Amino acid sequence: MKIEIKDFCIRCGLCEDLYPELFHFDHPSDSIILKSEEVSGDLIEVAKNAARDCAIAAIHLKN
Repeated sequence: MKIEIKDFCIRCGLCEDLYPELFHFDHPSDSIILKSEEVSGDLIEVAKNAARDCAIAAIHLKN
């Protein structure tokens, strides 16, 4: 499964706070960085939760 952050992300940091295993907030560039674009194993459920919990639905998953 692939995970991506859409351009309309407002960089609120909620994803990093809740799911630090998937996301990192890069303060110098003011952007959310994916730790990996490929999600597998036990992180699939975490990624689904992250997409569901995103404040503006900027996190998308693809098979």
